Amino acid sequence: MIYFLTGYVAFEEFILKFLPVSDAVYSYLRFFGEILIYVAFGKLVIHKLYRGIPFVKTAIDLPIIGFYTVVLLSILVNGSPLIGSLYNIRPFARYIVLFYLVANSSLSDRRITTLLRIILGVGIFQLAAGVIQWVGGPAAFDFFLPRESTLSIGGFTKEYRLLELGREIGSVYGTLGDTVIYGVFMILVLIVYLSRIRRLEYLNLLGAAVLFFFIARSYSRAATFSALLAGGAWYYFHFGWKKTLQLACTTVLVFGLLLAVVNPFNLEYINPRKARVGLVGNVTGVFSGSYVRVAQKQRLGALIGNVPTVLVNKPILGYGADQNTTIERLNMSKRSFLLKVLSKNGFKDVYWVAILCFYGVLGLVFFALIFYQLFRAALKLYKRSISRSFTMARDVISSRLTQRIAIIMLCLVAVTVFLLFFNRTLEFRGYGFYFWLCAGLMFASDRSLPTYRPLKITL
Repeated sequence: MIYFLTGYVAFEEFILKFLPVSDAVYSYLRFFGEILIYVAFGKLVIHKLYRGIPFVKTAIDLPIIGFYTVVLLSILVNGSPLIGSLYNIRPFARYIVLFYLVANSSLSDRRITTLLRIILGVGIFQLAAGVIQWVGGPAAFDFFLPRESTLSIGGFTKEYRLLELGREIGSVYGTLGDTVIYGVFMILVLIVYLSRIRRLEYLNLLGAAVLFFFIARSYSRAATFSALLAGGAWYYFHFGWKKTLQLACTTVLVFGLLLAVVNPFNLEYINPRKARVGLVGNVTGVFSGSYVRVAQKQRLGALIGNVPTVLVNKPILGYGADQNTTIERLNMSKRSFLLKVLSKNGFKDVYWVAILCFYGVLGLVFFALIFYQLFRAALKLYKRSISRSFTMARDVISSRLTQRIAIIMLCLVAVTVFLLFFNRTLEFRGYGFYFWLCAGLMFASDRSLPTYRPLKITL
C-alpha cells in the first residue's frame, strides 16, 4: 500500500482526470488515498494489539499530543464550530497518521531504499512532464490540466481547479496541478537525489543543476530559494561549516552582481502572470521597492499585522480552530494592527502565522517543537551513522542508508520551516505526503528505538 501511494499521490490529478466518472464521483475519489492511509493504519493497530506487538517511541510523540490538545482546547474555549475546525486541521492530520503507519511498520533496508527510488522515479516523470509542457506550449498545457469540479460537504465548498489566481507565463507544473506544488515537490526530489551523492563529480552536479533549473521553472520564488537552502544544508553536513561559509559567500557575491546588473531597486515589479519575466528577473524582482509595497498587503503584512493583533487580543489559544470564524474575529479585533481586511484567499500563505491565529502561542510552540524534535532525531541518527562504531561490513551498508535518510530529514526540516513562511506547504498532497513518509522512514530505519509497553487485546 505504501509503495502504491508513494507512486500514486504525485499523479493523482492526472489519473483522475481520465476516469469516465461524473464530477461528483471524481471529487470523492480524491479522498481515495487518504482513506487507504486510515484503513492501513487501522489494520496495523488491530494487528499490533492482537499480537501484543509494542508501538515504537518517536521523538515527536509528546509534541504531537501537546499540539492536538491545544487544538481541542482552542475549539472549546473559543466556541469554534466543530465541523469547520475538523475541516481546517484535516489536511495536516491525515499525514500524521501516515507517519505513525510508516514508523511502526517493519521495513527492511531494501524496502526503505525502494521507497526512496520510487520518489526519484516519480521525480524523473515530473521532470519529463515539465519538459513537455515547456516545449509543447498551450496544447501540452491543456493536456495536463486537471479536471475542474466543485464539491460541497457539510456546508463547505471545495473547488478543484488549476491555479485559481492564474499561471506564470512560461511556468511548468508536471502532473501536480499547480506550479507551487510542483516546485516544492521537486525540492524534495532534489534532496533525495543529493542524499545519494558522496562525491562532487560532474554528472552528479549536472543532475542537481537540471533539478534546480526545473524548480526555478515553476516560477515559485520560495521554491527556488528553498532549493538553494537545501543544497547549502546538504553541503554543510558533508563538508563542514568552513567550506559551506566559503560557498555561501561566493553565492551571495554572485547574487549581488546579478542584483547590480538587473538593478531591481529602480524598477517596478513585474507580475509574471501578466507579462513574461526571465528566471533571473523573477527571483531578483522580490528585492524591488514596488514588490516590498505589494508584500505589505500579503505575506509581509501577515507578519507585521496579524502577529501583533493576535498577541494583543488572544495570545494563549488564538481565535479558534475554524478558519472562517478566525478570519471574522481577526477583522473585528478590538486592537487591530491589520494592514488589510482579511479574506479566506491567501490566509494560510504564512502558515506559521496561521497556526498562531488558530491556536495561539501555545499551539505555535508545540507546532515548532515537532520540527525541532524531528531535526534533533535526524541529527542524532546522522552522528551515530558516521561514528566509528560501524566497523562490520553489514553495519557499514546499513549505516550508509541510515546516514542517507538522516540527511534527507535534516534538509527537509530546514527547507520546510522556511517554506512555511510562504505557503501551507505541509497541506499540499504533493509535499505533505512525502515529507511525513520520509519522517516515518527515518524512525523505521532506526533499529535502536525504544518501544512502549506492549498491550495485548484478544478479539
